[in-house]
Amino acid sequence: MNPKPGSPPENPFAPRVYGSLERITEHAFIWRNIVNSTVFVGERGLAVIDTQVNHALARRLRAAIETAFAKPILYAVNTHYHWDHTSGNAVFADAGATLVASRRTATAMVERAPRQKGFLASRGFELGPDPLQPTLFADDSTTLDLGGLELSLRLGKDAETADPTLVWCERERVLVSGDTVMTGSFPIFGQPSQREGLENHAWLAALDEVRAFGAAHVSPGHGPVAHEAELATLERICRYFLEQVKRHHDAGRTLGETIAVMEDEMPAWITRIPQVWGTPRYAILRVWAGLADLGQPGWQHVKPSAIVRDRDAASTLAATITPSESGKWVDAVHHVLEGGDAAQAIALAEAALAAHPDDPALLTLQAGALIAASRAVPSVLEKGDCFDAARSALARALEISPSFAPALLQAGQFQVMMAFRNGDDPTPGERLLERAAASAAPQPRRLRAELAFYRGMAARARGDEATARLRFDDAVTQDPTFRPALIAKMT
Repeated sequence: MNPKPGSPPENPFAPRVYGSLERITEHAFIWRNIVNSTVFVGERGLAVIDTQVNHALARRLRAAIETAFAKPILYAVNTHYHWDHTSGNAVFADAGATLVASRRTATAMVERAPRQKGFLASRGFELGPDPLQPTLFADDSTTLDLGGLELSLRLGKDAETADPTLVWCERERVLVSGDTVMTGSFPIFGQPSQREGLENHAWLAALDEVRAFGAAHVSPGHGPVAHEAELATLERICRYFLEQVKRHHDAGRTLGETIAVMEDEMPAWITRIPQVWGTPRYAILRVWAGLADLGQPGWQHVKPSAIVRDRDAASTLAATITPSESGKWVDAVHHVLEGGDAAQAIALAEAALAAHPDDPALLTLQAGALIAASRAVPSVLEKGDCFDAARSALARALEISPSFAPALLQAGQFQVMMAFRNGDDPTPGERLLERAAASAAPQPRRLRAELAFYRGMAARARGDEATARLRFDDAVTQDPTFRPALIAKMT
């Protein structure tokens, strides 16, 4: 089991803990995962603040709190509109909770949802249905009574978004900040697809507002519970990027020059911060977007790609292959990818596809190289550059040959492993694997082993260990040397 919810275990295929309740005070708890949910427990019932990133995780949270407290869930509050804080709304509405958010959050959930949804889908997330809208507005009902425990709802100052709602429990001296405060890893300063976040000094004013509550504990949108040390670190990060990016902009440097210089000079106190979602490059882009007209909301369209290509090595190898020999291209890309050089494999696949743009085997290998390259990229969102290109390559391969088993396997593997890591429903990926297994083409033992293994990971993602182990056994039977299945069986 992984020691911290949402963090990778030593065994990457081991069963995962997708969240656990941690006590903050006697009546306040935090459920930590990719995104935090805060739970307040009164005599009459509970309030859940932020409803998780997908329905599967929301159901896990709901089951955990119903088991722990055996009290009705009275309210589910959204601190802001972002998908990872609102996607579980329907799960809590089904439990009888009243959905609560500000009017500005309700508006943003509609107006900003299409652009945000498109961006997150490009990063590899299966998002499911749009979040359910609130039925009670924080602007009108500023106090929620849980029975002997009251929550005060305050419309906060602009920070990661322009719609934060702060939830204050005076009795417990616990403040829920949403993404106005993030701890434990480098912050993501606003959606890359929107105009929001660290554009000016407003976030610093928002942190001053948080401090003014005099909270004993601040439950952040992401990361461990915050106290003054964590608030001071976030403020220091904000000030550094606001000051340094403006300095380079005012000196007449271009965005590319600013990124290059700042990344080369980045102080160690910043580079030591783990990168899960945000990165220093994202912070540079975010501040720059507040200083210059980039032509559309956000900055994703001007961000340098995270995909690394070794074109020099690829061109040397490509020179030995006659352009018309598609089979030799396939063998060469496969050989380089098997050798672990994803950057060279990506560049070689691109050269091969220039000569054979409709070869599904080459497109599938290109996708495999891109997914392999993503493993060296720390940020989940930066990995999305690789994921988006891989999905496009696989979509093209399956358009050309809808029953091409290797492409179905690669697409299914990708979706199953994303669901496994994110605590989501693996069914869409599992269906692709089933199509691959039903392919009429003869399948080598290695491919049959991979199909069995990833179907096992789908079962593990939904907590069906008995089926998972049967699948892993089948994978080893098909190929006794298939290491992922051997590793998965070690748990």
